[in-house]
Amino acid sequence: MIAAPPQPPSPVKPSYWHDFVEAVRTILKGMAVTIRNFGRVVFLRQATTITKKWGSRPIALRYRGTIGLTIDRRTGKENCIGCLACERICPDHCIHIEVIDDKPGHKGKYPVVFIIDNNLCSLCGLCVEACPTPALIHTEVWQVGGYSHRDLVFDKQRLLEIGEWQQEKWIRMGLGTVDQVTGKKSMQMTDEEWQAEEEKKRAAAAARAQRAAATRAAAKAETPAAGDRKAAAHSRSRHAPTASSSAAPTEGSSSPEAESPPSES
Repeated sequence: MIAAPPQPPSPVKPSYWHDFVEAVRTILKGMAVTIRNFGRVVFLRQATTITKKWGSRPIALRYRGTIGLTIDRRTGKENCIGCLACERICPDHCIHIEVIDDKPGHKGKYPVVFIIDNNLCSLCGLCVEACPTPALIHTEVWQVGGYSHRDLVFDKQRLLEIGEWQQEKWIRMGLGTVDQVTGKKSMQMTDEEWQAEEEKKRAAAAARAQRAAATRAAAKAETPAAGDRKAAAHSRSRHAPTASSSAAPTEGSSSPEAESPPSES
């Protein structure tokens, strides 16, 4: 006769008080973390999600974070040329720019106002791609929270601080300046290059003015000669005899009055 296999032991069901104690311990453990950070979060306004104990998670270079403006490190001037390509292509209409046509030493138009409303920005990256210069970049800045909508509206100075922080980090990492990272070329020039460019423009303008003056003088000199030729031709046409008046009547010809029959009286 074959014996039946032994039955597995039935799990011991915890008692009510065991569950109660476990629940209280779990609640107190979570509340301890809340109480430790309560003062810093509520009173000191130092809300953070990553602490020094946990460390900071490394961010990839292709991370598309908050958008910033950059400065050309070679010339020390802003890379933005005020073309308004980013403002036109933005699908969220969160970019506002005001430019002036000319600023000494700055290539292109100069943006006096540059505002990005991060309440509306979706970080799609179209403005960065449309920018012909390395003026706009995606940064690794992701902590852009605020206590009001106004805190998320970044002006030109704030955007330059964010962009220069990212460019400085790229330089420390050995990646180079923003021109080398993005592959776009800055259009700004140094003061010496700007002066040389202005000299070339003035020389070209003077050469054009000289050519225009020479052309006007030549046209003015040709105008009296053409008038004299026209007057001479008109005088010759007036004094030349016509064919009807120069032709002399022949001997056998008669006038039309003579050839007409006499009228009956």
